[in-house]
Amino acid sequence: MNRNRKYSNGTITVVWQPAECIHSGECFTSLRKVFDPTKRPWVDMERASTEEIIDVVERCPTRALTFFWNDPAAVIAEKEHSPKLFDTRTLDSLFPAPTAEKEAAEANGTAPAAKITYRLGGPLVVEGHFHIIGQDGRMIQSKLTMASLCRCGLSDNQPFCDGAHFKAGFRR
Repeated sequence: MNRNRKYSNGTITVVWQPAECIHSGECFTSLRKVFDPTKRPWVDMERASTEEIIDVVERCPTRALTFFWNDPAAVIAEKEHSPKLFDTRTLDSLFPAPTAEKEAAEANGTAPAAKITYRLGGPLVVEGHFHIIGQDGRMIQSKLTMASLCRCGLSDNQPFCDGAHFKAGFRR
C-alpha cells in the first residue's frame, strides 16, 4: 500500500515517505505549526516560510522528508544544493498510478481494510481505512488512512506515537 505523500506551498513540494520514517520527531518538535501528527493532513505548508520548512526538512535524520523546487528557476540561493533535494526523475516510482485491479478491489470492498506493520523499537504503523475508538467507546480519529500508534507507553499524544521511544532508547 503506497502511502507516500506530497505537500506543496507553490514554491516547493515536500515529499514524505513514511516507510523511511523512524519517528525521531525532529519535524514536529522543530516546526509544529507545519508538521503536526495529530492533524490530517499532518503537513500544512501554508503555516511557515519556505526557508523554515526547508530548514526542518534538512534536519530529518532519514530521507523520509525531502523536497523539490516547483520552479527550478526560482530556487533560494543557499538552498540550491540541499542534501534533501528530491530527484524528481524518480517521482513516478514513488507515486505510481493505481492499477485497474486495485481500484476494482477497493470499489467492491475486497481490498483489506487495514494493514498493520510492526516496527522493532518503534510504533505500530496502521495503513488503510479505519477508525480509532477510545476505551470509553468514543471515536478518537475517524477516516484515517495512516497512523503510527505508540508501543512504548511514553508518548504525550496517546495512542499516537510522538517519537518519545527514540529519545528513551526503547528498542523492543
